[in-house]
Amino acid sequence: MCGLHPQTLRLYERLGLIQPHRVGNSKRLYSEADIARLRRIQRLTQQLGVNLAGVEIILRLLDRIEQMNREMAELVTQTNMRILQLIHEHNLPVDPQSLLIRFERYEDDID
Repeated sequence: MCGLHPQTLRLYERLGLIQPHRVGNSKRLYSEADIARLRRIQRLTQQLGVNLAGVEIILRLLDRIEQMNREMAELVTQTNMRILQLIHEHNLPVDPQSLLIRFERYEDDID
């Protein structure tokens, strides 16, 4: 898997860095997200020299950023819906697009 030794994959799983889906007692199924995460771990450790404790912290922070991105996108959507509702309710002569909030997701470059 991604050129990694099976023992390395098991270590990453024990450390909680990856959580592949299990079938039966021993077979692990890796999703595309798991594979992308493994590649990120490889890049952090092999190219950037980050130890596994550091990788764990970085991955936790990136997961939190992704969660915050989702929450922010939802808040922006709700706010925009409210803006449109108010424009409609009050029959305001404004271009709704000029008032809508745009949200740009944070994208990391650790891939």
